[in-house]
Amino acid sequence: MLLDLIGVTLRAARIRMSFAEWKPVLVSIGLSEDEVTAEATREEAGLDSLALMELSLVLRQRFGVVVTDEEMHEATTIAEVVELIDARRAG
Repeated sequence: MLLDLIGVTLRAARIRMSFAEWKPVLVSIGLSEDEVTAEATREEAGLDSLALMELSLVLRQRFGVVVTDEEMHEATTIAEVVELIDARRAG
């Protein structure tokens, strides 16, 4: 029983990632490190339609996370994009 609880806790700790941990992923697809802030809109950070498609591909290949284009377009800020990614990763 205790080992089951420890396993659940460890999985939860691995699943949740902060903005700071996701930022390098966003920068790796060509976004400016200075412009990728939690408060920035997708447009301010340079996350246009092409970048969203590239991000979706990277998420699927590196993390096994599937996020649809429609879901990505609904997120207006980088913080919302990160929350969406993290929620899909946890799910």
